Order: sequence, then C-alpha cells, then structure tokens
Amino acid sequence: MGLPFLGVGLSYRWDLNPHLARGNPGVDWLELTPEHFLPLTPDAERRLDLLAKRYPLVGHSLELSVGSDGVDAPGYREGLRRITQRTKSVWHGDHLCFTRVGDLPLRALTPVPLTDEAVATCVRNVKAAQADLGVPFVVENIAYLFHTPLNTLDEADFLRRVVEGADCGLLLDLHNLYCNAANHGFDPYAFLDRLPLERVVQIHLAGGMTMEGLRLDSHSAPSPEEVWQLLEYVAPRCPVRGVNFEMDSGFPPFARLVEELARARAILQRCGANAA
Repeated sequence: MGLPFLGVGLSYRWDLNPHLARGNPGVDWLELTPEHFLPLTPDAERRLDLLAKRYPLVGHSLELSVGSDGVDAPGYREGLRRITQRTKSVWHGDHLCFTRVGDLPLRALTPVPLTDEAVATCVRNVKAAQADLGVPFVVENIAYLFHTPLNTLDEADFLRRVVEGADCGLLLDLHNLYCNAANHGFDPYAFLDRLPLERVVQIHLAGGMTMEGLRLDSHSAPSPEEVWQLLEYVAPRCPVRGVNFEMDSGFPPFARLVEELARARAILQRCGANAA
C-alpha cells in the first residue's frame, strides 16, 4: 500500500485529552473513533483540527457494518468522509463484523457467519467503504464469545479471503486474538502463521479481564504478558505501519501508558519494523 510508518500511538479518548492536546513526545500518532465526533459540530471540528496539528491521525469507526447489507444512519457515511478528509487520515479501519440488520442498529460488534456468502458480502462492502472514504482501508479481527452454527470456514481462512478479495489491509488486534484463543482453546501462534501477515498495516494492543472463566476484551487494563509475546512473534513477520494501545476505562497514570508505548517501540526497533 506504500503507507508511511507511524510508530506507536494511542486510541484517543477524552480522558486522555489533557495529556494529548498540546502534543506528547511519547505518543507518535492517534487513532480516532469518528463516532465520538459526530455530528460534526463546530466544536467537534475545532477539536479535530487541534489534534491534527499535533499528530498523524487514523480513523477507526464502529458502524460501517461490513458484514451485513443494510442502510447507514442518515448522514453517517458523509460524516465519516468529512472527518477523514479534515484530519487527513492516513488510513481507515473498521471491524470484520456486523452492527446492524437492515436499518436496525445492534450497538454491538457481532460476528459474521464464516461462509462463502459472508466473504462476498464483506468484500463488496469493504471495497465500497474504501472507495467512499478515499483512503486505504483495514479490517480488524474481533473478539467473539460464540461460534455460529452456520460456519463453513475457519476464522483464519475467512480473514485471508476477505482481505485478499477486497485488496485491503489487516488490522491485527492481538488482545482479541488472545481472548479468542483462551476462550475457544486454540493456539494463537498457529493462527498467526495462517494469516496473510504481508497485509498487516496496524496492530492493536489492549488489556481486559477474566470473568467467570471467560477472557473479556474490556479495554480496561494494560496489555498482559501473553499479548506482548504475540507482538514479539508477529512484528518481525509483517510490514506493520503502526501499533497502538486501546483503553476505554480504568486509566492508569498517563506515564504508565507511555511506558507501554515505549515497550512497543523497542520491539519494533529490534525487528526493523520502521523499514520502508
């Protein structure tokens, strides 16, 4: 895709704004959730402009629903396009899932059935989103708690067929992978070996919690050691352009987040991931 190397960054959240609004030397770039700025009011535009002056930005939406056929909320796609253009987003990502049925929003990242028909739907929708937004597109592997009985493919094969069919990038979420491997009893390293790692553009780091025997992707803790080990394994094997840490609650002191980024930066430097 010829994308620039961004380094290590954070998913922007309002709680972090006091540490980010003036720039921070420990943070190379920011991932923005466009839905947090919609509708695009003058105040939202001012906040976006301020962040765009400080950092390279990447969009990461929640509601494109690439796994279903349906109707966007009125003005949604145009709002994404305006934010992408205004922030000069380097690429844009969303989840390989569905979030609506027809015009009914589900407000959840729901796993698609792993079938040939779903591959075709996702490929069509990713191509359309990439054309609409005018920037390279990446799809993210999600965490899931159940397998649909409709599945005829496994997840690694499904991911490969979608990104190759749509000619898009992969946003590899390592905590999602760790959760799925723990909850469904498979080897995450064998899973990584079956992915089209040559298409990895971005990597997500995150933490979560274990509750009643299930590992949850709650974005409420630093990354566990298992996720760091996965990053050590995969970083030398893919042309990653940016790694970022996601957190939604339970924020530690900001210096602790910067330490997470420094650890990720050191891993990337060791494996030469900043090569063109």
